[in-house]
Amino acid sequence: MRLLLRAIAAALLLVTGASAASAEMTIDASTLSCKDLTEKNQSTDKTAQYGASVILYWMAGYQATEEQGTVVDFDNMLKAFNQTTEYCSKNPTIGVMTATDKFMGENAEKDTPKAIDLAILKCEAVNSTKENETDGLGQILMWLAGYHASVAKSTIIDMDAFGASVEKMTTYCAENPQMGLFTASEKFMSEEGDGE
Repeated sequence: MRLLLRAIAAALLLVTGASAASAEMTIDASTLSCKDLTEKNQSTDKTAQYGASVILYWMAGYQATEEQGTVVDFDNMLKAFNQTTEYCSKNPTIGVMTATDKFMGENAEKDTPKAIDLAILKCEAVNSTKENETDGLGQILMWLAGYHASVAKSTIIDMDAFGASVEKMTTYCAENPQMGLFTASEKFMSEEGDGE
C-alpha cells in the first residue's frame, strides 16, 4: 500500500508541475488547465500519463452527482476521460474542472449493467489487493477522495492528507475486513469522519 501511495504522489507532482522538494503536496484542482493535462497525458513518460489519470479519477469522484452517489461505471468513466482529454487538447486554456463537467457528473452517460456501487465494496478487497492490481485500487481511492472533496466543497487535492487517510484506512480495513470501503473512506476522508 505504501508503494501505491508513493506512485500516486509522484504522478500527482508530475501532472501539476510541483517540486518534489515542496513541503506540502497540495494543489487546487480548480487551477489545473487543459494544457497541463494534455501535456502529461501525451507524454512518453508513463508516470506523467498515470498522473493525468489520477487527476481524472479524482475529478470523476468530484463531479459525481447526488443521484449517482457511489455508483461508478468504469467503462463510461473511461469514455468520459477520453472525451475530456480530446476536448482539452483542442481547448488548452480551459480549466480541467470545466472540461470534466462537460462529460462527467450530470453530463455522464447512463450507467450500464456493469456499473458497481463502491458502497458495497468490502475492506477485504483492500487487504487482498495484489501488487499488480494496485493501480485499480489507487484509482478507486482517488475517486473516493474526489467524492468526499466535492461533498466538502473543496477543490484542494492534498496528497499528504490522502496518504495519511489511506494509511489509516489500510489499518482499519485489516482490522475490519467486512466493513464497507466507502464506510472506511467516510471515516478517514470526509469532513464528518472522526479519523480515528
